[in-house]
Amino acid sequence: MTTISRRKLLQTTAAAAVASTGLLPGRARAQAKTIKIGFLGPLSGGMEVMGRPLLTGAEIAVNQINKAGGVNGMQLELVARDDKGTGKDAVTAGRDLFASGVNLLCGNISTASVLGISPLLTDANAALISCSAVADSLTHEAFTPNYFRICENAYTKYRAQAKLFAERMPELTNWTGVVTDAANGKSIWKAFESGLKEFYPKLANKDVTITDPIVTKVGAPDFKQQIARLMATPAQCFLNTTNGADAILFFSQAASLGMDSKFPLAADAGSGWGVPTALKNRIPPSILMGVFWYYEAYKNLAMGRDLYTDYVAATGKEFPDDFVELSHASIYAYANAIKATGGTDTQQIVKAMEGMKFDTAKGVREFRKEDHQCIGDVTFLKLDRADNERGWVVADFIKVDGRDTMEAPSPGKAIEF
Repeated sequence: MTTISRRKLLQTTAAAAVASTGLLPGRARAQAKTIKIGFLGPLSGGMEVMGRPLLTGAEIAVNQINKAGGVNGMQLELVARDDKGTGKDAVTAGRDLFASGVNLLCGNISTASVLGISPLLTDANAALISCSAVADSLTHEAFTPNYFRICENAYTKYRAQAKLFAERMPELTNWTGVVTDAANGKSIWKAFESGLKEFYPKLANKDVTITDPIVTKVGAPDFKQQIARLMATPAQCFLNTTNGADAILFFSQAASLGMDSKFPLAADAGSGWGVPTALKNRIPPSILMGVFWYYEAYKNLAMGRDLYTDYVAATGKEFPDDFVELSHASIYAYANAIKATGGTDTQQIVKAMEGMKFDTAKGVREFRKEDHQCIGDVTFLKLDRADNERGWVVADFIKVDGRDTMEAPSPGKAIEF
């Protein structure tokens, strides 16, 4: 099993620096070459609330590795570009990175940005690890060999979320959704709906009624019409797929329009910690949301504790956004592959990461060899509104094995539901 912990990685790379130069570690670092890793993420616009934490996580990982001597005696250098969460801007930013000699990229929150840049990877001889783009197509019909995904896909995560509702809240048999008119929103809803239809009859011994979801545009200036339509449905609960600034606006307007009385519990696909942090007590009374990492649940891991400590030191904040961990894990994935291959040749890095198991702040992850889909924990939080400074509390943390709801690999072919 190829698995290198943070401490082992840093100890061995520091030793390599000394052995290769005959110098003390500090002197060796000064003489080391630089390995550039590109970062693509939304650093402006509606998704900036997720993009900034993503950048912070990558910066922390680079700093941690460099402080201990880099990788194989070479320092890491993060080169960041703003993709604004769009395919067009991802192409522009990606080409800029390629022209700068950067062939190893990470980031990409939105599916649109990945769909924009992934067709360029082969010709550019570059690799990409995306962080939170969940559309199933990225590791199926739109698969490209130089692409890896560090998070779970929609099929795995949202079927797992539907399964949780069937197991824990079997009385909620009437559902609808607020779904963005984008690849990720459509993938999320399709997976969640599939899970509802399978797990309610199987686990709750009940039929489920699903009302067609309310569709909204990404970056909508107002959600009042959609909220009114949502409140007019017979549904007992709904799944929200808006995120970032859109989710903040949606839930804020929903609270003003009295949606609490209609939906005391909401499901959220994973709009990010920035949303409840901004909304405070204007979140729904209870909300079960998908998250990629919850630091309290992984404080038993050295990498989890170190990431949290360095995050607080870097930001002064005590509640890390879950996107921080995704980019942090991506940098360590590349570091492990560079350590294993002894260089940064794209095809050797791709080969090294296929089937690679590696330690992260969320435990051991694995890139499935066939389609480069990450395998690991799938995690959810239940937040309840509370009379405190934050306006809410973490009422429950739920961790499930992603293998329980994961589909079979079929790169180049769409998932069959």
